[in-house]
Amino acid sequence: METSERTNTACGPETPRRRVGTFTLGVTLVAAGGLMLVSLLAPQLDLRWALKLSPVILILLGVETLLAARGGGKIKYDWVGMLLCFVLVCAALCMYGLAWWFLYGPEYGFCL
Repeated sequence: METSERTNTACGPETPRRRVGTFTLGVTLVAAGGLMLVSLLAPQLDLRWALKLSPVILILLGVETLLAARGGGKIKYDWVGMLLCFVLVCAALCMYGLAWWFLYGPEYGFCL
């Protein structure tokens, strides 16, 4: 028997680990795709309200992190997970800035 077989037998089957941020990324992709589809099918709709919902990305990411840490399950904080979280946070901040610019930009003289 090889050493890798012995360790797997002694410790039992290894449970798969999930990266924090994958659920939030999935929800964000589905929502963005749905909004793009709606904008193509109904171009007369004003979808600027969707930008106002950008902080929901950060809320989902925080809830996912808290639930993963509370559940006692194995979570994976590696460079890919951190990069994924960084991309989500940057996307949410950019969308927030765009929403602020649409709402308050003309008031402060920031217009096209």
